[in-house]
Amino acid sequence: MDTLAYALLGFFGVGYFVLGGADIGVGMLLPFLGRDRRLTLAAIAPFFLGNEVWLVATGGLLTALFPGLEAEVFGRIWGALVVLIAAWIVRDMGLWLRGRGDGAAWRTFWDGATVAGSWAVAASWGVAVGLLMGGGAPLFAVTSCGVFALHGAVFAALRLGTHTPLARRLAPVALVTGVPCALGAGAGHLGRTAPYAAGLALLLVLAWAALGARRYGAALASSGLAILVVPLLAAVNLPDATAAEDAGLTVTVAFVMLPLLVAAQAWVWWTFRGRVDGPSYL
Repeated sequence: MDTLAYALLGFFGVGYFVLGGADIGVGMLLPFLGRDRRLTLAAIAPFFLGNEVWLVATGGLLTALFPGLEAEVFGRIWGALVVLIAAWIVRDMGLWLRGRGDGAAWRTFWDGATVAGSWAVAASWGVAVGLLMGGGAPLFAVTSCGVFALHGAVFAALRLGTHTPLARRLAPVALVTGVPCALGAGAGHLGRTAPYAAGLALLLVLAWAALGARRYGAALASSGLAILVVPLLAAVNLPDATAAEDAGLTVTVAFVMLPLLVAAQAWVWWTFRGRVDGPSYL
């Protein structure tokens, strides 16, 4: 039962970072992705609410399946979680409210909320994982911001068909800053951290090469795998835990619902797979 519970928790956590990381990255780079920000936000409009479901499910499963682990982990990273939740709210407020009023000042204010909230979400994840790694919070925040930004830039290039130079510039920046900072954050146990840092370096090089060759699908796959350094380093630094006695019911219900969630997510991504050619409701 422990193996199934960990697999379920890991699946939802990975799903959030791969899917949600793209729209967070787009929010971070909003000022640099063109003057028509409604068009830029249309790239993430069909996805961002569905992507957040994966995070909610991850938190719910952690609480239900591993209550002892949840208490210990949240106790260690509670400050980062408070900032993360506040930033999440601010970011979503910016997305929802920018189009609900007239005037450039109104839109500029809420665009600023979207950008600031997105950066704070990405940095908060880095701080939280850095704390789990033994105190390298500021360093790993650099790594997390780099991989989130790159994933968003590649996603924007694929959805909008423009701004590929930005993605090509970000790939080496993420490489030369994110990899050393990941190693520095885990300096106390390099044997555990170094393989993930090496994998991150390889994936960033692959993303950089794919962008240079204009293979945006391959670049998105590489950046999506690169962002997984965040949850994977969190996972390997968690204390051992045993699933709750009543975890069987939660696991059964979750596995029954899982195909429906995956099918719904796949349908949304397939429906909106093309390039954006007009503004959305945001």
